Amino acid sequence: MKASKREQNELSRALDKASEGLDAIIEMYNELEEDKPIINLDDQVIKELEKARGSFGEEFIDRKLNSLIKEALSWLSADQEDESS
Repeated sequence: MKASKREQNELSRALDKASEGLDAIIEMYNELEEDKPIINLDDQVIKELEKARGSFGEEFIDRKLNSLIKEALSWLSADQEDESS
């Protein structure tokens, strides 16, 4: 394939940019961490959660669930304190 000097320069710049992009992707890949769920919800709970979020909004449901989880964790802490006494 033949190319003019201008075409060669454009191709060279394009290759440099592609190489930089590939380097950035490789760096991101190397920094990946496994995403482990904190709570494993069953399929029925997920369906109901999605339905509730659609009805009441994500922010409202997230706030309510956070309150419930904090309360449940406080019960567990109290149970552990009772058992150690």
